[in-house]
Amino acid sequence: MSADPAVVDSRAPWDDPALYERLRQEQEQHQRRVRGVHATFSKAPEALDLRLLAPVIACWGGAWWAVGHDGAAPWRPVLLLAAGCIVLGAALIVPVLRFRPPRHRADPCPGAPAQDPGAIGTVSASLLVCALCAATVLTISAAHLWARQRDPLTVAVASGRPVTLIGTVSQEPRVSATGRSTLVITALDVEQVDGRASSLSATVLADKQWLSLHMGTRIQVRTRLRPTDPGRAEAAIIPKRAGLTILDPPSGVLGAVTSIRSGLAQAVGAQDAGGAQSTGETEDAQGPWPPGARTLVPGVALGDDHALPAQVREDMRTVSMTHLTAVSGQHVAIVLGLSLAALGALPRRWRALLGTVLLTLLVVLVRPSGSVLRAATMGAVMLLGVVAGRRAASVPALCAGAIVLLLVDPWQSRDYGFALSVVATAGIVVGAKPVATHLSRRLPRWLAAAVALPLVAQAACGPVLVLLQPSVGAWSVPANLLTEPAAVIATISGLLAALVHPAWPAAATVVAWPALAACSWMVRVSRFFSHLPGAAVPWLPGIPGALALGACEIGLLLLVAPRTRRALSGTLRRFVRPARGRLAPWQRPEPPAPGASAAHRQDSGGTRPGWRRSSSSAPARRSSPTARSQASWRRPGRRTRPPRSRASRPPPTSPTSSTPSCPPRCSASPGSSTSPPWSR
Repeated sequence: MSADPAVVDSRAPWDDPALYERLRQEQEQHQRRVRGVHATFSKAPEALDLRLLAPVIACWGGAWWAVGHDGAAPWRPVLLLAAGCIVLGAALIVPVLRFRPPRHRADPCPGAPAQDPGAIGTVSASLLVCALCAATVLTISAAHLWARQRDPLTVAVASGRPVTLIGTVSQEPRVSATGRSTLVITALDVEQVDGRASSLSATVLADKQWLSLHMGTRIQVRTRLRPTDPGRAEAAIIPKRAGLTILDPPSGVLGAVTSIRSGLAQAVGAQDAGGAQSTGETEDAQGPWPPGARTLVPGVALGDDHALPAQVREDMRTVSMTHLTAVSGQHVAIVLGLSLAALGALPRRWRALLGTVLLTLLVVLVRPSGSVLRAATMGAVMLLGVVAGRRAASVPALCAGAIVLLLVDPWQSRDYGFALSVVATAGIVVGAKPVATHLSRRLPRWLAAAVALPLVAQAACGPVLVLLQPSVGAWSVPANLLTEPAAVIATISGLLAALVHPAWPAAATVVAWPALAACSWMVRVSRFFSHLPGAAVPWLPGIPGALALGACEIGLLLLVAPRTRRALSGTLRRFVRPARGRLAPWQRPEPPAPGASAAHRQDSGGTRPGWRRSSSSAPARRSSPTARSQASWRRPGRRTRPPRSRASRPPPTSPTSSTPSCPPRCSASPGSSTSPPWSR
């Protein structure tokens, strides 16, 4: 007996098993088709917060101008300019307080008075912050210049007579060999000048008798001082043929740091600083490692590159690899990343406290320089984010760290190490992800991310490097790309060997083997690429060369990446159209609309979405005549369908019937009563 056709036809389409089988097959085909394709990015890019960019530029420019003054009273023009910035800030307080951005189109609190539509709020707030930052850094610079002028070391330089200095060696002596002579360079923290206390430092340009000194040695020098160039942090130069007397060996904190550094040099088999190896005239001991690999380990791990051979130093400078021997954000990221990951079970306050202790010990161990202090400041901002339970934004952290360091030491504004560290970090933070996204369309994701880091860092540092050496390297990016993993291995292994050596020297030798292998690879890579054609292309010197290289990089970027042109045009339009925020790109408040009340104005686009409520209280809104007269912002009440007669209602159907129980939403007209609320 055959099945009843009425029963078969009464089955709904979604009850058919063939439908689910067909959908499953289509899903499997889609998965096989997209299995080899990866997305260009996994999440939405973070917003670029540039609110502190203008203040850091004002702070940097003010410090650079202030510390370059020299003469009888260099602090006077600096103090006058600081007073002018304070007066400008005081004049900007009134428009800043008058400006109240609208929170809603029906908000009774006006964004600008109706009788003064030309009032500008956000530009006044931005200028106020810039003026305060400039005034602060100029005042601090004037105080430093005033104290520097009255220091006994500055007075001794101006007098030109021989003086007796007592101080502490603050840097490991390193050799700068020239065709005519061998020059030993170090620094001296001066304590006394002819029995009078001093707080300045001096640069030492001496002979080979200074090679036997270690960092932290207390000495006495009898010499005639020479002045330094304006803008240098050191106040004097100690020339050759100075009478040297050793008072005390290294002790205290500098003595402990010197002991740890010497232990790492012994663990890798490098010769003593006073030996021939430090002069670069002989090669390393016999072994499988190339010349310079053993002395490169302390340079990569601790920033101690005083014993690096001259040839290895020149090869690394040619291919822009000298940043590997300058402790920077990579060391801070490795130390804080590993420590915070190991302390993940502890509360965040304890993790931040222990991270601060480790960060302080790292700064003391590698010695505070421009790049070290910049990286440490950003690490401190990250630790503050850990305490607050928030992720610190990279660009505001970089700008805040630069401002703090310039306020503490204005002479950092003329330090090339500090400038290179800031611009390299800014390039990586801003451009690494977009460049990696663009390259991932043609390369695997891991390779695109690895290529993006040295590419954007080299592009950012290129104009600054031209100021130091007027040449451009064509092989800098491949060389840095091949040495990135080796630098991480050498840093971790070298730090562990330096900490293990005081307790267990034999184990430190074994722990240092990966660092030796990594540094050997780095030496070979730098030697190979530095001898290739185009390793050092001559370029225009000075500021014109830096500007020309920057223009070439921007033009190449616009030519290679068409989306960058659209993003740049969108950024330019963003400065024209209204924006959100008191310190955001500024906007001019629009005058009240012709039909609007004088008590408020309609807000411009981009201030706040219209569905958000005003921050004023509900009773105030109910009592406001504006709120009673204009009720367009109120949420509509629940809409009800008009009653229909029984004849117009559809007949009831069974759940298994092929006819749906209600008409489909898409078939209803927008004006009908059956359309959804959001379609009206």
